[in-house]
Amino acid sequence: MVIPYIKCMLVVASTVGLPPRVLPVLQAMEGGKVGMVREDANGTADLGVMQVNTIWIPVLAARAGLTELETRRRMIEEPCFNIAAAALVMRNYLAETGGALLPAIGDYHSHSKDLNAAYQAQALRTARNLFMTAASAQR
Repeated sequence: MVIPYIKCMLVVASTVGLPPRVLPVLQAMEGGKVGMVREDANGTADLGVMQVNTIWIPVLAARAGLTELETRRRMIEEPCFNIAAAALVMRNYLAETGGALLPAIGDYHSHSKDLNAAYQAQALRTARNLFMTAASAQR
């Protein structure tokens, strides 16, 4: 299985200190694409390849030294910018969970207990499918 943007994901993960398989798993579950904007019921939207929620735009814009409009545009149009944004979101959630990876992955999707738990379980299944299949194919 080909993982889109894997080089960018590996560089970004290394730079921010994430395990290298986290970003590919999130992207596979989120199913985003360049140019994709998915409106949410709560009035926010999920953007780009990693489907980063617009609630993060003010924080990400400040971090990048960009306007919120430019940050939004780049999140939609530039896959590696979007991946870097997702990595920063994950670092935030890792800090909130005291370094607990699976709960942080669940928080990427939802802070609702049931939705978070379901997303964690989906992450484990997705990781097995992505990486166990790849390991088997290399033998």
